[in-house]
Amino acid sequence: MRKVSAKHIQWLEKELPLLETEGVVSSETAKGIKSYYCENTASGMHWAIIAFAVLGSLLIGAGIILLFAHNWDQLSRPTRAVLSVCPLVIGSLLSIVALLKKGGVALRESAGIFHTLAIGASIALIGQTYNIPSNMPNFFLTWTLLALPLTFLLRSSGAGLIYLALACGWSGVAQETLGYAFWFWLLILPSIGRLVSLIRTDRHAPETLLNFWSVMLTLCISTGIVFERTVPGLWIVAYAALLSGAGLLGIHLYSDRDGWNNPPKIFGIIGMAVLAYIFTWSDMWDEIGWHHIRSGWHYRQWGPWFDGGVTLLFLAGWIVAAIKAFRRSSIETITLAVFPVIASGCFLLGLSDNDMDMVNALIFNGFMLFLGIMYIMLGCRNIKLRQLNGGMALLALLLITRFFDADFGFFARGIVFITLGACFLTVNLVMARRKKQKEVIS
Repeated sequence: MRKVSAKHIQWLEKELPLLETEGVVSSETAKGIKSYYCENTASGMHWAIIAFAVLGSLLIGAGIILLFAHNWDQLSRPTRAVLSVCPLVIGSLLSIVALLKKGGVALRESAGIFHTLAIGASIALIGQTYNIPSNMPNFFLTWTLLALPLTFLLRSSGAGLIYLALACGWSGVAQETLGYAFWFWLLILPSIGRLVSLIRTDRHAPETLLNFWSVMLTLCISTGIVFERTVPGLWIVAYAALLSGAGLLGIHLYSDRDGWNNPPKIFGIIGMAVLAYIFTWSDMWDEIGWHHIRSGWHYRQWGPWFDGGVTLLFLAGWIVAAIKAFRRSSIETITLAVFPVIASGCFLLGLSDNDMDMVNALIFNGFMLFLGIMYIMLGCRNIKLRQLNGGMALLALLLITRFFDADFGFFARGIVFITLGACFLTVNLVMARRKKQKEVIS
């Protein structure tokens, strides 16, 4: 879908009746042109304008807080209470103006970000004014819930990002203070719902891609925080299913795109590579499974059921994504789909009383080797330096890591480093020349 600014569309809509009146185009042609631009174009987001609008909102908010802080101790309590509410009032007025005047992206983003930050500032200032005992989980939860409507009313990506950061922050604070943070899964549901709506509207829009990145990052961070970890090693299966499902979803939604324009795929592939490398260490497979369930005052009795439920949910999502992605079957799709199967198999092997730590580590050393070779071959075949360098980086990481495990001298290590560097440079020069020749021929 082409990106055309709203200003140009409005100009065209004003010009078409004039052209029709002058007889330059017929009524049917004018309707066809208007219909084409309505169905096949979308207004582009001017990132420079939005960035300056966001920066302006942050600077204004910081300036107001600094002005308040200058003589804060000398002010009376009622005066401080009134001033504490001022940022919230200003933010509310900005949001009302953005809603009533149906402002552009810059106004909506500025109002959404300023209003969201003002909520937290006002709560904190009121608490400090009246010496309310601090309760960080309640503070984060209240701020998060009050910020939620702004993401939908103003359709502000900035407010949505802050909301996800607050939800992630609450999960960390709640897990540390209360010992549990399972309510995080309810907090992230609105953001997932908004992301689904954006995908249906225009999956290629910058706003959709930005929300994809933020939701995936929040899920990846908060899953590790929220997990009760009562069953050691169950997170291996959960993360494998989450990241593999994300990669498969990216292949299904953005099959014709690659790199940073395909957030779920790049997130899933990088996450799979990182996990696979972590799993190459035998220490990761020590004392995992139900034979080593943790107990104590800071572990909940319902922990195994909660972690198991989350893992099953991720596995269900992985299965659905795999079914949809296999309509465009490729070696990359198969690799992503098989990764949770290998991780789950190694987890089950680790449950046995036999010493399977080294076996699991060897399996993932082989998987890392296959992953590196696969991306080198894909990069050579598609003449894509990103894939080629990624595959070589995986192989180099694996070889260097295993190389340092062995007892080699500095001379041998220096030779290996020089050889790897020379291979990187030679292959990149050859591929760059082939890519240039292909562009000249085409």
